[in-house]
Amino acid sequence: MFRRILLAWDGSEVALRAFDVSIDITRRYQARLQAVSIAYSPAHAETTADRVESAEIARRYLLETFAQARDRAERAGIDVEHEVIEGGAPVPTLLAHARAHGFDLIVCGHHHNRRVGRLLLGGVAEALVADATTPVLIVTEDW
Repeated sequence: MFRRILLAWDGSEVALRAFDVSIDITRRYQARLQAVSIAYSPAHAETTADRVESAEIARRYLLETFAQARDRAERAGIDVEHEVIEGGAPVPTLLAHARAHGFDLIVCGHHHNRRVGRLLLGGVAEALVADATTPVLIVTEDW
């Protein structure tokens, strides 16, 4: 059923829960798993140098947090790739990546109880569901 699974990784605790769910689904369907992170630099940064620095800080954070979680997949016998895409808004970037690489499922965490989460990843999760042509599995904090 699912051959290629995309995990939207932002380094949060709920992304870690989504990672665990992704590992289970990957194992069950003998699929391939790829984690994708967006090193997003807000357009409101004052200068180009500020945007570049912001994206680089995000990139380092995303790589470090994923490196700490990668062993979860290895212990389950799952190979997982992680790609950090430097780009614009997360939803169109994730969806374009999913389409370009033929993903069957997108897994995303959702911070429904926190104000920051509703504004950031919550918005991403909701927009993914609204705009994706691929099935989207939303994993919440309570999963």
